[in-house]
Amino acid sequence: MQKLQISILLLIIIFLASCQANQPTNTKELFDFNWKFSKGEAIDSENPDFDDTSWQDVDLPHDYSIEGPFSKENASFSRGGWLPAGKCAYRKSFKVSKSKLDKRFVIYFDGVYRNSEVWINGHFLGKRSLGYIAFHYDLTKYINFDANNIITVIIDNSSQPGSRWYSGTGIYRHVHLITTNKLYVPVRGNYIVANDYNDESATIKLETKVQNDSDAKKDIIIRHTAFNPDGQAVNSIDLQETLLSKENKIINSELNIESPSLWNPSTPNLYSIKTELIEDGKTIYSETNKTGIRKLEFNAQNGFLLNGKNIKLKGVCLHHDGGPLGAAVYERTIERQLEILREMGCNAVRTAHNPFSEEFMNVCDRMGFLVMNEMFDEWEQAKSPATTQNGKKIRIPVDFYAKEFKKWADIDLKDFVLRDRNHPSVIMWSVGNEIEQMMSDEGAPIAKRLAEIVHELDYRPVTNGVYGYGWDRWPNDSAVSHSDIKGYNYIKDDGFDKERSLFPSALAIVTECESAQSFYPRSTYLYDDAKKQWWNALQYESQEAYEWTEKRGITGDSGMEAWRAVKKRPHVMGQFIWTGFDYLGEVIPFGWPARSSSFAPLDLCGFPKDGYYFYQSQWSDEPMVHIFPNWNLNGMEGKLVDVFAFTNGDEVELFQDGKSLGKKSNDKKGVEYQTWKVKYKAGELKAISYLNGEKVAEKTLKTAGKEKKISLSVRRTEMKSDSQDLIYVECTIFDAEGNIVPNASNKINFSIEGPATIVGVGNGNNMSHEPFQASYRKAFKGKCLVIIKSTKEKGQILFSAHSKGLESSNLQLESK
Repeated sequence: MQKLQISILLLIIIFLASCQANQPTNTKELFDFNWKFSKGEAIDSENPDFDDTSWQDVDLPHDYSIEGPFSKENASFSRGGWLPAGKCAYRKSFKVSKSKLDKRFVIYFDGVYRNSEVWINGHFLGKRSLGYIAFHYDLTKYINFDANNIITVIIDNSSQPGSRWYSGTGIYRHVHLITTNKLYVPVRGNYIVANDYNDESATIKLETKVQNDSDAKKDIIIRHTAFNPDGQAVNSIDLQETLLSKENKIINSELNIESPSLWNPSTPNLYSIKTELIEDGKTIYSETNKTGIRKLEFNAQNGFLLNGKNIKLKGVCLHHDGGPLGAAVYERTIERQLEILREMGCNAVRTAHNPFSEEFMNVCDRMGFLVMNEMFDEWEQAKSPATTQNGKKIRIPVDFYAKEFKKWADIDLKDFVLRDRNHPSVIMWSVGNEIEQMMSDEGAPIAKRLAEIVHELDYRPVTNGVYGYGWDRWPNDSAVSHSDIKGYNYIKDDGFDKERSLFPSALAIVTECESAQSFYPRSTYLYDDAKKQWWNALQYESQEAYEWTEKRGITGDSGMEAWRAVKKRPHVMGQFIWTGFDYLGEVIPFGWPARSSSFAPLDLCGFPKDGYYFYQSQWSDEPMVHIFPNWNLNGMEGKLVDVFAFTNGDEVELFQDGKSLGKKSNDKKGVEYQTWKVKYKAGELKAISYLNGEKVAEKTLKTAGKEKKISLSVRRTEMKSDSQDLIYVECTIFDAEGNIVPNASNKINFSIEGPATIVGVGNGNNMSHEPFQASYRKAFKGKCLVIIKSTKEKGQILFSAHSKGLESSNLQLESK
């Protein structure tokens, strides 16, 4: 019996040893922790012996600009949100065991803003000027084994204003250290095309680059295995190849998938494709990529089709920042943004106007969002965008990318497409936004060259966000002709008619348009003297900002008209409103003290404005009704007030203090909202939405009393203990009867116990100069936001919010 037990034990040991021997030795290690950081010019910091002990300890992602303070003296000006920018440096020390002497090492940066220079152990690796592009360097020949290695990243974001929007400064995206054998698939070496299927099967096309850096010839097997969305292997293929020393090859193959589960917005099924390099029966390299089986079609009569079904793109433009977190955006930030947009009815995003993070693309894949993936905001000509100073519109030049375009554009565009082309969420590429050269013949060769680069690397169509339609400056036909899809920025109804008559077979999409949202901050309703006082407080010398703001209107009718023009035209694929979320910088039509935009139906914290519910009424099938303004209109007693309703029912009825003020119809095939003239008095408003005579939704507004208590709400109560996860806590102030106090501005203090930290606070007020990194925040219109980040420790977390004179509130959270 004892011999039998020993034999079984030996078999287990042998089995485990063989399994371990067959494990690939390549790794992709998150390289975000334990960096040193210094603001300013760090002379000689690339020297390995440089003393950085006095530098700040930071983890990535890191954006130093968001720390503030806000100041009119900051050179970033209003375009950069009045926040600081400049030069800075990072250093990281790490060791590599001598047991890895035969390995290859690559450092991968997903984004560094900007003009980054990277060094290892005093050796210069390279420079990238564009702050949004991912890049990597081979470290192998510079590694010190069993000794310290020093990575130094030197950044120069000192030429300001350096952007048309807030950029942030620093290593604001993730960094990875990749370790492989000398036989490997290079970074971005796998290309997967899953755009072909029928009812019985799908064909996944694979293109794999294999590199042999060793000194010997290699006879290998390249194995591709497909796993379905449940993780089950559904097909595999082995290819035998021989690579000579220092040789690389591109190998093409196909995998057939029976009864495929398709990727679409409602069921974004993702397959996994595992690629292995096998030598002498051992897996020496392995990587897994996600893909989604779907078919994209673009039609001059019916617009966009996914898997044979027509889909109208109900899209938003987004900038890259995460509000109170600045440019240092985490995966959970993206998930929350897209969750809120999906609840609005949104199904598509345009990445305005630069490459976004890998996390963003991964989340869009998982959640089923359709992406217009955009690369450039400038070509060879720099922009001088409109901004506002003392209430008057002026133009200021920005030092962004134009002077780098001739040197870097082709390289950056190739890296951009290679990184993102495996993502099923990407449905088209955009190579420009409001490019002045598209107005003349000189834009044609550039547009042609950029389109050819994309077409050489991928099968999806190219577009370009072109402006001028309807502004008496029609774009140049030759320049526009090199876009597969015509992208219209701010085109009007008559512009569509002209385009259709001139180019009846053209593919068409609205790359950018106004949103149906007032420029005033969230829930700001101003009448008579209150409006005068609000504007007087800004102390503007010119009336232009006031006229610009008032022209947009409380209901944002120009944005409604933009959707109406798209909705009634089947050939137009859809639209991308400017923007989905407010973002830092580009504060027009305001100037100081505004430090963030106000274009969007969602504020900087993700709190919905009234325009959010307009899009919900048009883009969502979930029964809803929304009425505004709020019913705390002090000073308006006895005066008539316009009350507006958005609904996706076919009728809506408004009640004041229980008395019906009448039903109004809503044409669901059209683009409408309802209005009543109501004499204001404290009390209650209620709207009831009907569909086919049945009540389907209601909304009640009550005049709130004095502030009484703080309410806390979250979308999740658990997070990962990886020092990368977040929980967003929304704080709302209620009166004693449970009504939101819509004008409450109480200062709320926050405390936290357990393995978590507060990394950001906000309230959606684009005029506030309170710091984003603090343990307090004043409420704005009754609300504020706290962002909590995990540590590497697990455990229970107690979050508390308290304010003088109000009932406090606690939340029990957990990090696992």
